[in-house]
Amino acid sequence: PSTPDLWSRMSDSSTPATRLALTAALAAGAGVAAGWYLRAEYPSLVSSAFAAKAGKKKKKKKSRSTVAPANAAPASSVAATGAGSGGGPAMYETRRAVDEYVQFHLGDPKDVLPYGEGAPHQALRFTQRCADLCAKHCRSAPAPRRTVGGGGSSDDLLLMPFESGATSRVRQGVALDVGCAVGGASFELTRHFRDVVGVDLSASFVAAAKVLKERGRLTYKSLAEGETYVTKEARVNPKIDRTRVEFREGDACALPPSLLGGGGDFADAENFQNFGRHDAVLAANLLCRLPDPEAFLRDCARLVRPDGVLVLVSPYSWLEAWTPKHKWLGGAAVPGKNGKTNRSFEAIRALLESAAGGFDLVDQSDLPFLIKEHDRKFQWGCSHATVWRRRKRNAEAR
Repeated sequence: PSTPDLWSRMSDSSTPATRLALTAALAAGAGVAAGWYLRAEYPSLVSSAFAAKAGKKKKKKKSRSTVAPANAAPASSVAATGAGSGGGPAMYETRRAVDEYVQFHLGDPKDVLPYGEGAPHQALRFTQRCADLCAKHCRSAPAPRRTVGGGGSSDDLLLMPFESGATSRVRQGVALDVGCAVGGASFELTRHFRDVVGVDLSASFVAAAKVLKERGRLTYKSLAEGETYVTKEARVNPKIDRTRVEFREGDACALPPSLLGGGGDFADAENFQNFGRHDAVLAANLLCRLPDPEAFLRDCARLVRPDGVLVLVSPYSWLEAWTPKHKWLGGAAVPGKNGKTNRSFEAIRALLESAAGGFDLVDQSDLPFLIKEHDRKFQWGCSHATVWRRRKRNAEAR
């Protein structure tokens, strides 16, 4: 029988005890259904939440501030880029990493840095400034004749005719955010591009980004001092159209075929797969967290359309926990050259400006960022931002 029939029969002939029992059964069923939905839609987030509670005794209702267990991990930030920043990609699957990146990408600036004179406020809103850099240089390029259709999976991306009758103020084009983490820059890119795809290797980061897309907000824990954490809420700017961004798991060093090639002119069949379909590709604080950054740079030519831009932002903080030393783009001693070291930018430039690389440098700048460790301790960094224009002809080189 249907649920209304059950309620009708209860009210007509059931005892109060029977009605109470059936009400409890229906509530339990709803709880099971909700749990199934969360497991199906956000498995990484749910599993990490259950793992965090495993083996712990039941506690009284939590207050806004909580105390970490005595054996809690040290306070150095997972989101940081320095020598104390953790032990490799597995750390990105932890709840702590999700919390720190949510705060870094989407935390209210007044919560992240509540201090006045002397505080480095110019280092806040890092993800917004990265997205704005992409848009700034895309505006100087010719408008694309074709764009990527919106609304579907990035596995089904198809080149579609340019919508001549469109009146939207959003630029008609597509952007790719490689190493998107919890999606801060991806959301900001939707201010400038019709379709945005965010890709990250971490299942936990992608799960958090999907929750932010669906709900527009996510709670996280911020370290106040010692072992005391405060629960806060991060929100996506309500003016952002979250429906125009998609998040998926993917390895920057081995990107899926659906993101590579398929750009350029249809009439040029020989080069069609050698160009990408994206107006802008952003890789923010990613290079020095890859096991093989050169592999990613070699694929960039097949990510960006002719006259599109590649924006690389990196502090060049090379660590063997993330990148084997022989894969560092710079900073390691060159064998047989009396201790001389290569510099990262020189290696990147050589790769991208080669005939196979397919890019020309158009701009470079310093992009500061701020990572909060606790209420009164921060890490200030300054990434090198470089902007590269995709050549129209694949064989051209400077």
